[in-house]
Amino acid sequence: MLKLSKLEAVDMSELLVLGIAIVAYYFIIFARNVKKSIITFFFGVLLFILKPVEGLEFDNLGRIVSFETLGILLGMMIIVEILKESGFFTFTAINAIKLSKYRFWVVLTLLMLVVTLFSAFLDNLITIMLIAPIIFLVADTLEVDPAPLLLLTIYIDNIGGMSTLIGSPLNIVLGSVGKLDFTRFLIVMLPITVLSFISILAMYKINNKVDTKTYNEKLKKLSSMDPEKAIENKSLMYKGVGVFAVVLTGFMLHSVIKIDLALIAISGALILMLLTKKDFESMSSSLDWDTMFFYGGLFTIAFSLEEIGVTQMIANIFNPLLATPAILMIVIMWVSAFIIPFLSAVPGTLILAPVIKLLIVHGAPYELWYAYAIGANLGTNLTPLGAVQNIVGVSLLEKNYNKTITFADYMKKSFLPVLIPLILGTVYIFFV
Repeated sequence: MLKLSKLEAVDMSELLVLGIAIVAYYFIIFARNVKKSIITFFFGVLLFILKPVEGLEFDNLGRIVSFETLGILLGMMIIVEILKESGFFTFTAINAIKLSKYRFWVVLTLLMLVVTLFSAFLDNLITIMLIAPIIFLVADTLEVDPAPLLLLTIYIDNIGGMSTLIGSPLNIVLGSVGKLDFTRFLIVMLPITVLSFISILAMYKINNKVDTKTYNEKLKKLSSMDPEKAIENKSLMYKGVGVFAVVLTGFMLHSVIKIDLALIAISGALILMLLTKKDFESMSSSLDWDTMFFYGGLFTIAFSLEEIGVTQMIANIFNPLLATPAILMIVIMWVSAFIIPFLSAVPGTLILAPVIKLLIVHGAPYELWYAYAIGANLGTNLTPLGAVQNIVGVSLLEKNYNKTITFADYMKKSFLPVLIPLILGTVYIFFV
């Protein structure tokens, strides 16, 4: 009887964790009128209260929550917010248009390069929110439907974010779970980022036949824009760019100087706050606390799922492929590409990253991290649910132009922009 009661207790604990996780993910994926950060953090707190698994104690918080992930996010949020306040991002985008001499394809290429660079080192959501007004301005000047241009921007935003460990939230989580090196990740991911960028831009050009001469003439209306007027505070911009450059240098050298990425990001943010005479109270209203609490809840749910054996169960599905590493990498890449768009980037990665770690411990190649990163990042383009920047981009289109893109329409338009880079990634992974 004692053995039976223990077994029942274990089963009840597992069912409780699974039930909470399923309900939480339902709200994350499908809920529209509920604040996802609050509901997810609530379920995380509920798990601490109910303690269905061992280890859900405050003394164990460092094992449950990745403070490296939260530290990187917090530090970069502060730096980006100060840079945004200076007008640096709009200044850069307007300069790209000026540099193009108002030639449509050059304008588009340079703007997408700006998106790629911003998304590689900034939050993807911030990139979309900063660039969308410029994209709308170009579309209005050309008197064309802004939807194809904005969708292209979303695709490029996600592709650019793929290139660095801080470029997308899922990469930050991946780096923390796998203890990945910033520079090595950049070296491996940069070529497939470039290939994906070229393929997406080429597809856009093939699918959108334009009267180049007419477009070029219309774009000349933008010649009156003065990049200098976009700068709100030149001193602030110089300080922000200087500190940002030092932080990025620190990221690239972190494995040499033996300082965690989170400490580098937070130190840079604090130095910039001191240089610009900012305080925590003035900065707090500008920071994305919803994301921080959302991650806190997700980390708790993911920890609980791992403790009841869900990670091991998923890893067991892939264990037969350990003898064929090449096939395993391809399968992981394609599975992640078609799961992440429906689970969303960070929630899905918090479940699958520990699986990748476990498979590598059992003999899978280290490059499995990169296979997952390629598949998951490219896959975020498949649906509006793939990442928060997708949802926001579509919402901005609806808000500014009363133009709705349905879930089905989005998938139809994004299928090839996901498929072609994935095929390129499948070939590329053999050269890593």
